[in-house]
Amino acid sequence: MRIAQVLAGLGAGGAERLVLHLSRWLQCQGHVVEVVNIYRDTTLQSEFEAAGVCVRDMRMTPYVSQWYPGALVSYLRRFQADVVHCHDTAWRKSARACSILRLPCIWTLHGYLKEWLENGLGWMRRSARDTAFLVGVEPNVEQLIRETLQVDGAKVLHIVNGVPDAFVSDAGKVEWGVPVPSGARVVGMVSRLSRVKDPQTLIRAIHIVRQVVPDVHLVLVGRGELEEEVRYMIYQERLEDCVHSLGYRQDIPRLLHAMDVFVLSSHSEGLSLAILEAMSAQRPIVATAVGGTPGLLANGECGLLVPPGDVEAMAQAILELLTNKAKAQELARRARERFLREYTIDRMGERYLELYEKAIAQHREKT
Repeated sequence: MRIAQVLAGLGAGGAERLVLHLSRWLQCQGHVVEVVNIYRDTTLQSEFEAAGVCVRDMRMTPYVSQWYPGALVSYLRRFQADVVHCHDTAWRKSARACSILRLPCIWTLHGYLKEWLENGLGWMRRSARDTAFLVGVEPNVEQLIRETLQVDGAKVLHIVNGVPDAFVSDAGKVEWGVPVPSGARVVGMVSRLSRVKDPQTLIRAIHIVRQVVPDVHLVLVGRGELEEEVRYMIYQERLEDCVHSLGYRQDIPRLLHAMDVFVLSSHSEGLSLAILEAMSAQRPIVATAVGGTPGLLANGECGLLVPPGDVEAMAQAILELLTNKAKAQELARRARERFLREYTIDRMGERYLELYEKAIAQHREKT
């Protein structure tokens, strides 16, 4: 099978990483996969190339190509795709190109992009008619698609995310690249530094935590538009000695295994790949009760849930896991077991592969 994965940029976000994992898995199953980047962000391109996944950069114009995405049409014709799988905001151009070429199109929505859907509702409903299947990454995202686009039946479904197993039996010594003393208790977050991820609440929570656990250190792994603001906040709060911004890193599994507690402080989530990686690495988790996260953590059975933006609640949850080792280990064990049952890359890949085959079969019946 020849599969084109279409993204609106290769930024260091969850959707882009999922496409990387899925593309590599599909190639291991013997399929031909190419990733199409229709805009300019190439942050993760080197990781795709290192994994042996071919990336095609389109650099398309934002507006004219909505009506006729000529570069994408030409590429898909040359590639001779059997199916096109597009993600998030790459959908409109991809659906239009597939309509022109009469190719089966599948779309995955990775988060709660309700405003984006509603702002272009006419175009979105037309795109839905040109799309074989519309996929949400968890039941609430599926419901958002159904209600906003008024699409019923088996055409809309959800496929939960999956990631490669990040468990490392012997992580060895971790090179943080920042002054984290040996033996310090490490709290970590792996995430874009953006408004929706709300790193500020986590930093304020650590200010409280260190009053009880003086040797605590916070590491923020990732980059984003708040990078400079976060650094200034660390300076303002006089936390330079215990809060560290590591920037972009490729050794995430090794870093995860050196964290005593993993935290995600988001205001909004679909089905977080960062939490999935922490679950697979068997880390104790504190996360905000937003989006698909409560379902992911079995409503608190596999990690502690706190309200978004609640500094005190987050601080107390982190303290509970730092000071109650038995509870932290039990939650981490349950999290890994749940990951192995529900959220492996094999489970996700097989479901998407079945969907591709179904879309192709339906397309052949119509032509």
